Amino acid sequence: MNTFNTVAVRTLVMACAGLLLTACGTLSQVDDQGHSTAPKFPAASESYRPQGSYANLENLAKIQPGMSKAQLYELIGPPHFHEGLFAVREWDYILRFRRAGQADLVCQYKVLFDKGLQAQSFLFSPADCLDQLKPVASAAVKVAPAVQQVTLSADASFAFDRADLSAAGRNNLDRLAMRIRNEHPQHIAVTGHSDRLGSRAHNLDLSLRRAEAVRDYLAAAGVPAESMQVRGVGAAEPLVSCPDAPREQLIQCLASNRRVVVEFAASMAQPIHSEE
Repeated sequence: MNTFNTVAVRTLVMACAGLLLTACGTLSQVDDQGHSTAPKFPAASESYRPQGSYANLENLAKIQPGMSKAQLYELIGPPHFHEGLFAVREWDYILRFRRAGQADLVCQYKVLFDKGLQAQSFLFSPADCLDQLKPVASAAVKVAPAVQQVTLSADASFAFDRADLSAAGRNNLDRLAMRIRNEHPQHIAVTGHSDRLGSRAHNLDLSLRRAEAVRDYLAAAGVPAESMQVRGVGAAEPLVSCPDAPREQLIQCLASNRRVVVEFAASMAQPIHSEE
């Protein structure tokens, strides 16, 4: 084997080893929003722990859309298949549930992530897994309301590089305020984001002032100010990355990074772990 082939084989081996930690094992076609029209569950025999792990129902109840992989790891541990921890868009588990006077119920559990690697979809196989645990699971798992996330385009709400609301932005917030008032959330997070143009200090300040403008308008529209937490993260959490280009083209390319995100959950308990 010549030197070139030796290097190629060695590189391939290293790449495969890396894929075990990143993208190996992905089965479903997951869209950018973290959903799949045809989710596929791997065969249990392919798991590195086919016996699964005992599920903590309280921890399952805490799982909500928008969670990071680190948060999921804290609640239910690493995935049980060789699909990796980092860049992959789905995790699979084998979960066991104790049942008094009966054999353990064994189900598979799948988490799908959006393009930002935040958990969005939570699926069981069989789909009625939790129903088989009633009344034990019904009280423990169907208590956490789903977090609702509303993304406001900064370009539609503010003039470029400014933090005063436009007429269109005020109209959008009027509708959002009505929606939030109907949900009666106890906690609302308002996060401002900027693109990467400009200095870090400027972007942090601009993103914060835009988030504060949204909070102040919602408060004036009847949303309790004490329930809202505001922060600005500047360009730290981009949705898209763009190559260098003439300024106007770059501004257009980075538009989706300029946004204000409002997150809240209804105070009334709602079922989770369902997929329309």
